[in-house]
Amino acid sequence: MAGIAVGFTVVPQGMSYANIAGLPAVMGLYGAFLPVLIYSVFGSCRQLGVGPVAVTSGLIYSGLEGLVPGYDKVSNPNEPGDLAGVQEAYNKTVIQLAFLVACLYTAVGALRLGFLIRFLSHPVITGFTSGAALTIAAGQIKYLLGVSYKKQDTLQGELYNIIQQLIAGKFVWQEFVMGLMILLFLTSLKFLHRRYPKTIFLKAMGPFIACVVGIIVVVATNNSSGKGPIKIVKNIPQGLPHFTVGDWAPIPNIGSLLPVAFIVMAVDMLESTSIARALARKNKYELAFNQEIVALGLANFAGAMFNSYSTTGSFSRSAINNSCGAKTQLSGFVTSMIVMCVLLFLTPVFRLMPYNTMGAIIISGVITLVEFGVARELFRVHLRDFFVWLVAFLVTTFAGVELGLMCSIILSIAILILEASFPHTAVLGRVGKSNVYRSVERYPDAHTMPGIVALRLDAPLFFANTVHFNQRIYDHLKQGDIQAREAGLPGVKFLVVDLSPVTRSDSSGAHMIYDLAVDLANKGVQLVLSNPRHKLIRMLERIDIYSVLPQHWVFVHTHDGINAAIAAMDDGEMA
Repeated sequence: MAGIAVGFTVVPQGMSYANIAGLPAVMGLYGAFLPVLIYSVFGSCRQLGVGPVAVTSGLIYSGLEGLVPGYDKVSNPNEPGDLAGVQEAYNKTVIQLAFLVACLYTAVGALRLGFLIRFLSHPVITGFTSGAALTIAAGQIKYLLGVSYKKQDTLQGELYNIIQQLIAGKFVWQEFVMGLMILLFLTSLKFLHRRYPKTIFLKAMGPFIACVVGIIVVVATNNSSGKGPIKIVKNIPQGLPHFTVGDWAPIPNIGSLLPVAFIVMAVDMLESTSIARALARKNKYELAFNQEIVALGLANFAGAMFNSYSTTGSFSRSAINNSCGAKTQLSGFVTSMIVMCVLLFLTPVFRLMPYNTMGAIIISGVITLVEFGVARELFRVHLRDFFVWLVAFLVTTFAGVELGLMCSIILSIAILILEASFPHTAVLGRVGKSNVYRSVERYPDAHTMPGIVALRLDAPLFFANTVHFNQRIYDHLKQGDIQAREAGLPGVKFLVVDLSPVTRSDSSGAHMIYDLAVDLANKGVQLVLSNPRHKLIRMLERIDIYSVLPQHWVFVHTHDGINAAIAAMDDGEMA
């Protein structure tokens, strides 16, 4: 049942998403055939629905349109006319891109580099996909209005062209009425499913039903030739995809293709593995992460071998698989067989599919990816993550998907560097009469001891943050001197540093501790270390730390170190 539902969903979606990528509709069907079949054999996620997706299609178009001379003049990839050679060159470039994406998947899987994708945080991806989805949806409005113009990479570009076409009086009311009715039908099925979850199969069949209705309207209005007011696909080759390994090489513009391939692979991998992890967690089984990467790579290799473009896991089709009770990738196999039957027997029927129906299916599908709810939650929970989401969304929407993703990644890495370089330090105080010491900011009742400053370094200690930590330590010592004098003491005599959060350190961190011990000793302040990790102690021993910091001032517990400092102050000792 799940495979059948997804099969009837992916046929119209695949054709529509190929249009977003600037490709003939049949290449979307090819992408829903062999890649799905290969993933069903090698994938470890039992419910993941693989195939063409909207965001990847938009990335491919925005990344490749400028690489093929003359492609900007192609208005219909299904019927390029005199520009058939240009369209063929673009199709070949897309296949080469799929091959490079497959190679990158293989490299990431073989070298276990999947951790690099973690630099694309959840706010980055949701902001980017929201902006891309909004731009894609705006780009489909022209099909509902019956107007024609070159695709744009930005929301304002799409809206400007739509307004220009309407002012010029090129609005086709038949297209608008038909497209709007189909869009309302698909939207009503989604609302029906929210209220009655058991109608998931009806929702899954929605795009296929819309496609059938659109074809019936075309036939009923004698518009089968495509010369009437309703534009149709017209040309979908019948049969299975042909062998395209010969298109893999040479790649004359590989320098321009590689960045696009990396972006497509990164977004696809994060999207697909995120869906797979959520499904595995929900269905209580273990996901083989590296196997997932390899399976996606093999699926893309299969697509590149047989005239398809890059594919990945789909949110909507995976949700259908899961809701319809899929327990194995047999559902993926069934889906691929349905697509194969369509390719072999039904393409003459699907050539009658109206463009307004394709536009309505795309708008209905991608609008759910515009996640303003995530933005509201981030604004409430974490303002920095909301800012990252907002930058990703706005730049993607108004400057294009490639620039939006690059700016989002740069912003995420910049925030990561800033957080690593300027970590938190906490002044510790004793909670009541216990042996527990906590931050005085979070525990106002925690009390400090005049003449003793207890600090906790809340991050690994390495070259990027040693200067910041050193500065913060001396800032707290100055504040401790003021408090000590208010208590009638000459100043701070002991600095107790809790190193328990310092899980890692490098030579710069070790030398910072060494230099700190020397400088404090010259100022009459004794450094006390508590709970250092074994590796850090070994590193400190190699630089002869005990020559400047007696070993008896290194403790396992902060409480023991402070007690020793209090005893030394009472006895008037410093070493």
